Amino acid sequence: MLLALLATGCVAPRLAPVDLAAPGWRVQETQAVWCPRAGAPELLGELLVATHPDGRRLVQFSKQNLPLVTAQANSGGWTLSSSLRKGRFGGKGRPTARVPWFQLAELPPAAPKEKSGWRLTESAIGWRLAHSGTGEYLEGAGP
Repeated sequence: MLLALLATGCVAPRLAPVDLAAPGWRVQETQAVWCPRAGAPELLGELLVATHPDGRRLVQFSKQNLPLVTAQANSGGWTLSSSLRKGRFGGKGRPTARVPWFQLAELPPAAPKEKSGWRLTESAIGWRLAHSGTGEYLEGAGP
């Protein structure tokens, strides 16, 4: 799904760089497993979700400190970039619901909006956010 979205060639707005050391940022991290589509290999990495009271959000999935996916949103737009695919993509307004990264505003994630295709399940050891149509999923540790 990520690769399909990135292949659409959306023009990404320029969002200001994020300084997580600045006041107001709430940063949460966990180990995570991402499977980009049904049948694809799973990728194990670290998931960072950072939010600011003014509505800015940064989500990053990385492996050994190499960001594989970075998603950023604010009131004016959103961007998505990946070292797995060239380019940076995005749009104005609300972020796309087609990728899991914009479903995360906290850890564990809140239930996704109805009709988004995403479903959240929780257990004693973690959570799983899965898309019913593509087979893509993101799993994280912790309550």
